[in-house]
Amino acid sequence: MQRISPGYPMRKRLFAVLAGLILALLTRVYSARAQTDPASLPARDAHQGLLVTVDPYISADRYKDKFGKHTPYEAGVAALEVYFRNDTAAPLKVDLETIRLLIAAPGEAKQKIEPLTPDYVADLVLLKDRANPRQRRLPLPLPGGVPKSGKGKEWDEFAAELRSIALSSDVIAPNNMAHGFVYFDIDRQYAWLTGSRLQIPDVSSMLDHKALFFFEVDLGAAKH
Repeated sequence: MQRISPGYPMRKRLFAVLAGLILALLTRVYSARAQTDPASLPARDAHQGLLVTVDPYISADRYKDKFGKHTPYEAGVAALEVYFRNDTAAPLKVDLETIRLLIAAPGEAKQKIEPLTPDYVADLVLLKDRANPRQRRLPLPLPGGVPKSGKGKEWDEFAAELRSIALSSDVIAPNNMAHGFVYFDIDRQYAWLTGSRLQIPDVSSMLDHKALFFFEVDLGAAKH
């Protein structure tokens, strides 16, 4: 007598199909990220075997596409995606704390502003008046995980997202690339970014400790 076969094989097939779909989706996402060629970005500076390019986010739609529900744009913070491509045989070290954005209204003298920590950006977006000015500067990367903040689940998730895509590694391996976002409080003056410049003044070889020449990227050359 024939019987209806047990559901386990069907479940296994279903799980296999779902696993395949998830793997395919993750592969597509990874491939899309991997396809970004820093050499294709027009805002750049290159010498001594290091290419530095910058992709500034200006429109609200682009922030929404990248960050989702909450974005730095809400608080007037600019997110600049910075790429480093090291074409040398030596590891290079970048002092992230000395990176500066030179920005001003058209025709006025430019001022240098410091990068913000991802946590401070989360404060500006979600806590606003409770943002702590002492946490504005970009800190050195800390080992281990980040404890819960006590600021709520939404803040923890948003801050974790900002950290995960921030430029955090100060070492670029030989013949390799590093990239991530650097955040600046520009008081919603996104139009000024077209006349601004990003300075990366302190880059050195980790083999002989020789400093590379000053890097400065004109963001006016970027596609807006």
